[in-house]
Amino acid sequence: MTKTPSLDRLAFMLAMLSAIGPFAIDAYLPAFPQIAATLGATQLEVQQTLTVYMAALALMVLWHGALADRFGRRRVLLVLISLFALASLICALAPSIEWLWLGRALQGVSGGAGIVVSRAVVRDLHEGPQAQRLMSRGMLIFALAPALAPMIGAGLLALAGWRSIFVFLALFGGLLCWMIWRFLPETLDHDARQPLHPLHLLRGYAGIFSHPAFVLLAVGIALNFNGFFVYVLSAPVFIIDHLGL
Repeated sequence: MTKTPSLDRLAFMLAMLSAIGPFAIDAYLPAFPQIAATLGATQLEVQQTLTVYMAALALMVLWHGALADRFGRRRVLLVLISLFALASLICALAPSIEWLWLGRALQGVSGGAGIVVSRAVVRDLHEGPQAQRLMSRGMLIFALAPALAPMIGAGLLALAGWRSIFVFLALFGGLLCWMIWRFLPETLDHDARQPLHPLHLLRGYAGIFSHPAFVLLAVGIALNFNGFFVYVLSAPVFIIDHLGL
């Protein structure tokens, strides 16, 4: 195992990994009308690019932790963040709305790894107050992503069109891959790795989802999340078309 990075560098890397999700969701929102015009799609079809992303994210996020427990944190991050960069290029080059759906689905499959595995890395390296401090530092950067992403997307849209937003996401993914390869050691020892048995995982998830306290907390967060995305999906039409901003 290589030397563990400093706390500040580790916090920055983990925050950038967590920021993939907000950037993949929010950066291209200002481009909805231009995407619809370029690809000959309806507003509903363009909105479905976000639906496809979220559906793929929701399904795959159940497996990211299991894959990282089996194959190690570093390897899973490198593979999935590379896939995110490739998916972003597919989006950038999409000749039709169907290709954009495909690219967004692949982004959803891979984008959740940054959120899930980064937290596993924290638990591997630190415990108690130090882990809490590391998470809080990362959250400071993560919290800025939803605010910065639409502004960056709008700037790129004005300068080079909607495809440049996905080129930016591809470069972002490539930069993260380099950072992981260069600075992040493998934090899960071989003797601590877990076998990947789908039936065992399904039984575990069945136990979790039948736990009343967990279900109530999850539903509370989900309702809040749902309210947020009702606005996110309608914001481009409301702000750009109706308010003219």
